Amino acid sequence: MNIKINSIKRQRTFFALSGIALAISASNAFATDGIYFTGNGAISSGMGGAAIALPQDVASAVDNPAGLAELGSRVDFYGTVVPLTADSTFGSASNHLFSSRVIVSPGFGLNYQIAPQWTFGVTITGAGAASNYGRPVLPVSGAGDAKASLIVVNTSPTITYKPLPSLSIGASLVFGVEQFRLSGLVAPGPDGALEPVPSHGNEYATGVGAGIGVLWTPTSMVSLGVSYFTKTWFTALPGYKDDALAPSGGHADSPSRYGVGVAMRPLPGLTIALDYLRIEWAGAAGYNTPTTWGYRDQNVGRVGISYDLNARWTLRAGYSFANNNVDSNHTVANMYGPGISPRAVTAGATYAIDKNNRITAAFEYDIPTTIVGTGPSLGTNIRATYQVYTAGYTHRF
Repeated sequence: MNIKINSIKRQRTFFALSGIALAISASNAFATDGIYFTGNGAISSGMGGAAIALPQDVASAVDNPAGLAELGSRVDFYGTVVPLTADSTFGSASNHLFSSRVIVSPGFGLNYQIAPQWTFGVTITGAGAASNYGRPVLPVSGAGDAKASLIVVNTSPTITYKPLPSLSIGASLVFGVEQFRLSGLVAPGPDGALEPVPSHGNEYATGVGAGIGVLWTPTSMVSLGVSYFTKTWFTALPGYKDDALAPSGGHADSPSRYGVGVAMRPLPGLTIALDYLRIEWAGAAGYNTPTTWGYRDQNVGRVGISYDLNARWTLRAGYSFANNNVDSNHTVANMYGPGISPRAVTAGATYAIDKNNRITAAFEYDIPTTIVGTGPSLGTNIRATYQVYTAGYTHRF
């Protein structure tokens, strides 16, 4: 009888928290691999983002859906604070612009053990880029302040199945909501003279994609993971499809990506995780066109280490590195969304309050990056500086 009552309580908790998940699905974000954060969730954020073969919280479904099979019934809340600055010039070294913002992004994950071989979870994560330079880029009559915001919120229901105790398979649907705002853009008019491009305020789009993953633990010392996510195909952002996003018909699709990972446990309490991730920006409408962001594909490496100091404390550190998604010919467009720092050093820790409740904190320092414009972007240079502070709470039930 007690088992049945506990099962009912778990189901009620699951559906109640699902409602909370929908309620917080309008978050802001800023990222370091293009529009993506280095890590998803509070735990992997302290390990350079490494999570494909090392699921530690529900947000790891964004890296490998199969990982939720190893987590049991739990809920994760986390929040991220990103102080970011962009120190730019536009057209010439004497035309200096400075953007400073502090962005807050909440995240959420819920996983439920349906049966010994099955789990179902929901993850909400964000991505995006932003800037606000506080003045027009050039003294053009009628031009507004140069600022932009791209926010992508993904809700990922995920199901996993374990055909063998050592093997997990997972699949996710990805439902996206996208908000885009741009102002302060100037462009040549019919007579060749620069004139302001009108801002259309906030425009919204919805999208859908999918992901699949496998996690295999052949021995207690080694886990291997592999995952693939399709593009998230978004509807057009109507106000911008005839000007700023005309080359893509108003679309800004999130790119497909795939990755492999390994987690090794050479000593009791010590775990080393390595990930390789390929982000295919060149196939994503909106990001890949030469007259917009002109993003290039990225090869991302993530290295993380964790150590169980004692029964209460776990310490973490990590490093993430990639080729830059932005080249020197595309600094003009990317000064509006300067996600250009491809290297980050991270640290983090978890404190176990008791067997069911834990708190986690992580810090990320993104190594400042400067891109000097060339060709059509000559004279437009970007230097981006930011850090990421993440805190999270986990409850197992």
